[in-house]
Amino acid sequence: MTRILLIRMSSLGDIFHTFPALTDLRRARPDIRLDWVVEEAFAEAAAWHPAVDRVIPVNLRAWLRQPGPASLRALRQWREALRTEHYDRVVDSQGLLKSALVARQARRDQLHGFDRHSARESLAGLLTGRGHRISPSLHAIQRNRLLLAAALEYPLSGQAEFGLREALLPPQHGDAPLVFLPGTTWPSKLWPEEHWITLTRLASGAGHSVELLWGNQAEADRALRIAAACGNRSTVSVAAARRSLTDVAGTLAAARAVVGPDTGLTHLAAALDTPVIGLFGPTPLERVGLNGPHATNFASDLPCAPCRKRHCRLLASDSRATAPCMAGLHPEDVWHRLQSMLRAPRRLITTSLASADLA
Repeated sequence: MTRILLIRMSSLGDIFHTFPALTDLRRARPDIRLDWVVEEAFAEAAAWHPAVDRVIPVNLRAWLRQPGPASLRALRQWREALRTEHYDRVVDSQGLLKSALVARQARRDQLHGFDRHSARESLAGLLTGRGHRISPSLHAIQRNRLLLAAALEYPLSGQAEFGLREALLPPQHGDAPLVFLPGTTWPSKLWPEEHWITLTRLASGAGHSVELLWGNQAEADRALRIAAACGNRSTVSVAAARRSLTDVAGTLAAARAVVGPDTGLTHLAAALDTPVIGLFGPTPLERVGLNGPHATNFASDLPCAPCRKRHCRLLASDSRATAPCMAGLHPEDVWHRLQSMLRAPRRLITTSLASADLA
């Protein structure tokens, strides 16, 4: 049996962008056993894909944030545990210096990844034993598919299939809520709270129930402010406690529709074949846009977008204002598109989920 180690540690959206490549791999090379090194916060999601034999969590973010003897000791212990296994091939699909260094810790015959012209950080390509040239202009899903196909030497064809477990796909109900995702880790990706309030009022006024999801305390506070401004507790709800990723996935799978900025959960909704609208300002559609048969991307047309910056360069560093690219995406336009999606027939969800053809 061929043993493969995949290095793709973060972020949550990038984890989901890797799933179609794993579906390809499982179909083309059923003899392969695949282990996956991923940040501990995303280990739950990585385990959803049936091609994954073992998830190997790593706390690299925490160790880098708090350098010292304790972090160094934990890193050494993790490395010793990783090296108990020998891999035929290690594939670094992240293309960063940190992922290349992690990949080099494994006992292996071959190390594959993007070459220096294709990697997100060129130095990572120089540390890769066998670099593959894959255009950086392609969507992240297609780059992952092409990389694994090149590293494992199988032909790539057909549509991208996310291959999520059936457990994530509960039966659909007619009274399912609309799910809104007002939170994001990048300040430049935030949609204005007043826009969320307007959209939520339009939805609840039309008779829809709305659920606001959150992942940390700042996002919870934001969701509570939006709900309070709407004033109708019977139709607008905010979870009382943080949920597991699996619980959130079930909520997204059952939702009538989802609206959110460019975040991992918005991409998960698209992967689950849920009608979803993505709000894009600083990030490029051609590389990270939503892909799914019921996904719609709303993008800013400002000349400075997409800037790919976490903080808007047009705002002062201490400003709490919303980036102009996101503020310019009007809630009335989003509501109009959302209404069209709700009126359109939605095919039944099956365990085989297909996104748009990216080949």
